[in-house]
Amino acid sequence: MKDKKKLSFFFIGLALFSMFFGAGNLIFPLFIGKVAKNLCPFSILGFLITGVLLPFLGIIGMVIFKGDYKKFFSTIGEKPGFLLSAALLSVWIPLGSAPRCITLAFASINSYIPVPSLLIFSLFYCALLFFVVYKKSRMLDILGYVLTPVLLTCLGIVIFKGSFSGITFPTASGISSLQVFLQGVKEGYNTMDLIAAFFFSASIIGIIKASSGDEKSALTKAVKASIIGVATLGIVYIGLITVAASHAGILENIPKDQLMMEVAKNLLGAKVSIIAAIAIILACFTTSVALVVVYADFIQNLLPAKKRSASLALVITMGITFLMSLLGLEGITAFTEPLLQIFYPMLLGLLLWNIGKHLIKKPAILTKKVESQT
Repeated sequence: MKDKKKLSFFFIGLALFSMFFGAGNLIFPLFIGKVAKNLCPFSILGFLITGVLLPFLGIIGMVIFKGDYKKFFSTIGEKPGFLLSAALLSVWIPLGSAPRCITLAFASINSYIPVPSLLIFSLFYCALLFFVVYKKSRMLDILGYVLTPVLLTCLGIVIFKGSFSGITFPTASGISSLQVFLQGVKEGYNTMDLIAAFFFSASIIGIIKASSGDEKSALTKAVKASIIGVATLGIVYIGLITVAASHAGILENIPKDQLMMEVAKNLLGAKVSIIAAIAIILACFTTSVALVVVYADFIQNLLPAKKRSASLALVITMGITFLMSLLGLEGITAFTEPLLQIFYPMLLGLLLWNIGKHLIKKPAILTKKVESQT
């Protein structure tokens, strides 16, 4: 029984990794590796701070609040907390990340198999998403046991091949180690995974609670799973940054969204590089599953009691996501980026405030007792 429990939180951790690891998580580490070249250790450090440490703090924040993100946000007041969480969820999921995943998956597969149009691809993609998400109880099994191992295998092949193909780092010119470090911090910040940490971990904790029935053991398992998830995320980031840094010469004039394909073609050859396309599609799809689950849950709770149904909430979520995907990558980014730059710092400030309050909670209680005795 003990081994079974270990296996359980391990695969929950892999599922959590696949939720985080979307298309942007492939693009940003490759980009900073290309820029950093021989200074890549500094960019790795910066990227891990904002791309791994901050999301982990977000998960801890949710564990402190026992997976209840409503309670977390209500610390600034019930109405302001609701408005902030609603804004974050809406801009981040159906208006941003979910449709962006569709457009990037389309671009990836279209380079190998011609697809008539983005509209047709989006319809098929959304239908497949609906099928996977409809039975939410199967989500962790599908992500942890099926999709994530395939995704990690595809990424592992590219990273392994890149690491053992004679690593030599071109010398970075016109940029200092501090600038490279700050670039890493910035690109890790751009993953927006702090937002993901709150809502993904809340869903994970909820699913674990439902299956175990024991809140304390569920929270313990969630912490263990999060360590597995963020550690895997960090290892993959280090590998991708290192591979891009060592192949910076061939990536010099390559756009961000084509870096993975270019690295794969150089390392594996044009035919075998379809592995990279599979990795990108899986990264997009696994993240899309998690995004849709989170937003559909949110919409379901907003619906009037008589009309409240998981199916209707899912249809609404998929409808918004589908329409936004038709704008294309540039249109989606132009719409959401300014809004996220406003709301993300607000979320970071609230996280630090809530964790700080929790850490000083006991001293505050002691202070009240002393005051009452005087």
